Amino acid sequence: MNLSTLYPELNINKEVYGITANSKAVRKNYIFVAIKGKKNNGMKFIKEALASGACFIVTDQMVLKNYPHIRVKNAKKEYIRLLQLFYHYTHDIYTVGITGTDGKTTTASILNHIFDIAKSSAYIGTNGIQYLGKNIKIKHTTPTPDLLYQAYNTFKKHHINDMIMEVSSEGILDGRVENLEFDGAIFTNLSHEHLNTHKTMYQYLKTKARLFSNLKNNGLAIINGDDFYSHYLTKYTKAKIITYGIEHGTYQAKNIQLGFTASLFDVYYKGHFLAKFHLPLFGKYNIYNALGAIAYAHELGIDLPYITKAISTVPKIEGRFMTFTTPNQITGIVDFAHTPNALENLLLNLKHFKKGNIIAVLGASGEKDKTKRTEMGKVATTYADISIFTSEDPKNENLFGILYDLTSELNQKEYYLTLSRKEAIQLAAKLAKPNDIILVTGKGNEQYEQILSYQFKHNDFTLLKKALDS
Repeated sequence: MNLSTLYPELNINKEVYGITANSKAVRKNYIFVAIKGKKNNGMKFIKEALASGACFIVTDQMVLKNYPHIRVKNAKKEYIRLLQLFYHYTHDIYTVGITGTDGKTTTASILNHIFDIAKSSAYIGTNGIQYLGKNIKIKHTTPTPDLLYQAYNTFKKHHINDMIMEVSSEGILDGRVENLEFDGAIFTNLSHEHLNTHKTMYQYLKTKARLFSNLKNNGLAIINGDDFYSHYLTKYTKAKIITYGIEHGTYQAKNIQLGFTASLFDVYYKGHFLAKFHLPLFGKYNIYNALGAIAYAHELGIDLPYITKAISTVPKIEGRFMTFTTPNQITGIVDFAHTPNALENLLLNLKHFKKGNIIAVLGASGEKDKTKRTEMGKVATTYADISIFTSEDPKNENLFGILYDLTSELNQKEYYLTLSRKEAIQLAAKLAKPNDIILVTGKGNEQYEQILSYQFKHNDFTLLKKALDS
């Protein structure tokens, strides 16, 4: 695309090959948008961007040097405008946003699976960008705008009908989904998380609500009616509102039978029996996740046989409840649960199936919500029989401080502490006896741990299996 198309008033005849706000992603004839963020100011990286081949700079700050540039009112909004022009964005793909504290990945994956059986669908979220059997890993749950619009453009080229996308509160706040048109949205729940960014639960709720307030009158809002915040959320949208839940909702799950490898339940619509479902996922919380997807699909008019088939064939969700059992009947589980609510739900569900002790291995990520850490410690020592607190991506934060936060209100309760996550997993394996369950949470299937600015190869599942095998 020519620069004169993006900025006709400048009358500069220059072919543009890409647009980015990441100086390390700049290539020859790229536009670099210098955005001032929370930690870094893009103006500091202009020299690096020019050296890498940037042909034009866009900024909303004062420019003191002589290089090809334009000064705009708001660089973040201008970045979105440029990307939409460059990737020829038009609302051609039916787009659903999934938001909430816990369950976004599973709900989005299930809905994507339903849509993909009925037609063709793509997924964007914690587990990457997935379409037509491809899986591209990304850093953020809601990707940066350049990756988002590049993916959208690729989906269009492959004639994909639907896009299911996890929408994080930080992604909303950061403007990553600015001007992206959503046809519908699902709200899973709201619990203690991201208060380092939002400060209060009310501000956290208001940020989530922005996804629903942007839905049009003909949009569809599917809301967890059992969640405390559900009635607040309904005030923020003009779209058609449908609720789901076990206690309340237009769609309700009843006659629930929970198993370690699968669950059975009936779905009732407005009080009338709709269908029986077999869900090959663990836990009552996953019935909520499945129910949100079922409600959305049914409201769109997707035939029940497609929905029931999709639910019964839901693949394992990467990083969620990954399990194995050793010959001497020790069960190893790795899960992403990294909030007090997710950890409590997981442990409470596990207690129904335990024959021995539950040994929990966990930490808390550095440079994130500190206020949830004491709650994580309390949950672990309340519902697990043995708790081991350890490292979990401390980044540039002091690990001793993180461990103190986790354990500062545990009073007389006993627990283990170790600075090495690998050693914590090995300790759990040494402590385990036949019929015990070892639960390692917080990182799921991530392949690295970050300490300071370094990334070290680390995978909880691989290490736990190796520790128990030996």
